[in-house]
Amino acid sequence: MLSEAPKLLVPIYQRDYSDSHCNRAMCRFNKLVDYRLGISLLTLALLLGGVYLVYPALRARYLFHELGALQVGHSNFEDAQRLAKKLGAIPITPTPCNPSYCFWTSEYVNNARLPQRWRGSGVTFAINFEVKDSVVRNKGAWYGIEIINMDSNYVPVSSVSVGEQEKWIFTKEPNRVIAEPPTAAGWGIGRIERNGYRKIVSARFQVHMTPRSSVEDWRRYTAFNYSCFWKYYGCKDARDLLPTADPPNFEKWQQEYSNY
Repeated sequence: MLSEAPKLLVPIYQRDYSDSHCNRAMCRFNKLVDYRLGISLLTLALLLGGVYLVYPALRARYLFHELGALQVGHSNFEDAQRLAKKLGAIPITPTPCNPSYCFWTSEYVNNARLPQRWRGSGVTFAINFEVKDSVVRNKGAWYGIEIINMDSNYVPVSSVSVGEQEKWIFTKEPNRVIAEPPTAAGWGIGRIERNGYRKIVSARFQVHMTPRSSVEDWRRYTAFNYSCFWKYYGCKDARDLLPTADPPNFEKWQQEYSNY
């Protein structure tokens, strides 16, 4: 016959700590072991759940922090290539990536693995950077809510995009100089149509930065609310993604929306 299994191998809920099965000292020891084991398992479950919940927010914050290593107009192709390799960014170009031109984008960080009841519409974050003539010419970040696939076009219901390049206004006259502000920001509305009918209107807040942008502007327009990744029922629109964004002009929105 097989011998009876040791008490410590019996499931906790099936153990008998009565005097007829063990002496007082042994019972106290077994109870202490069970208590500590239960606490340890509960702590481990809470820790793993917390990491699972906040990891996308930590990843998005890390990506944007690392993007700061690239200096528009100064960093070169090799600098961008090293950062791409470090972050796992993918080149998105019609031709093989080379010093003449290359555009990289990071993975799309999202909270799609969380239950929809918890995450709500869900959020997505990504960074990108571009090299032209061996020099970094553009870099930026994009943060959106509820990405919808419309005929292979991925459209957010609401989004924030922040980009930096040396100049944003270009003319056909090479000798014409147009003064532009160091930083420009504002709201806009986009739409996607299918068979001639409007299917979705997308509200977005866009920021155009330059190397001349002030430290205050950088702090203000990159103060992303990463808690949208893990907070219960998520965030509703771009004002939640970037609470420091300029307030939208609702009257102008209504007028533009009616034109659609």
